[in-house]
Amino acid sequence: MLTVTETRFRRAPWGRKKHLLPLPILSIVLLVTAMAAPGLLHMTVTIVDDGNLKFTATVQNVVHPSGPTGKIVGIMTVTNRASMDIRLTTASVRIQSLTGSAPDSRLDTTVTISVPLTVRAGATVTAPFSGPFAGNVLTLQTSDSFLVTPLISWFSVTSSGSLLGPFGYDQVKTCSGPAPSAPYWFSGSCTNA
Repeated sequence: MLTVTETRFRRAPWGRKKHLLPLPILSIVLLVTAMAAPGLLHMTVTIVDDGNLKFTATVQNVVHPSGPTGKIVGIMTVTNRASMDIRLTTASVRIQSLTGSAPDSRLDTTVTISVPLTVRAGATVTAPFSGPFAGNVLTLQTSDSFLVTPLISWFSVTSSGSLLGPFGYDQVKTCSGPAPSAPYWFSGSCTNA
């Protein structure tokens, strides 16, 4: 008969915690990475701002910022200041970075929201947007200027439910930043191109 001797290993003094040690370190690394480029992740562009409508696009994140398969993700805020509801049928905007007055290759994106979208009179609606981009946004600065080309169309909805329109907005603008005393880009100064 053969006797088998079992060898027991003594448990480490920290027990199973040794496997959890890398988690706080990984969390700190991810947090520092996200904080390293705050201007990259936060950008606000006012697309339309007139007596009846206001469209604002806020970029919240950039996926693969050095391209070539990058994507811009954010929220479009639509404010209807008119006395009638509106039904958006097209809502997209192309944003291009500028060197001087000419588009360069650092950022070229077209972002869109899902339509049709109805915005009640006097209401503000937010809708997510996303879009691919070409370029390398890691080279952008908060002092940069951008060419903003909107393509927006809508109908006004009367109280009886009939539609007036279509109406459209496609005024190209050159917008400059940065936001006053803020670590992100904001289109505080736009002029018609």
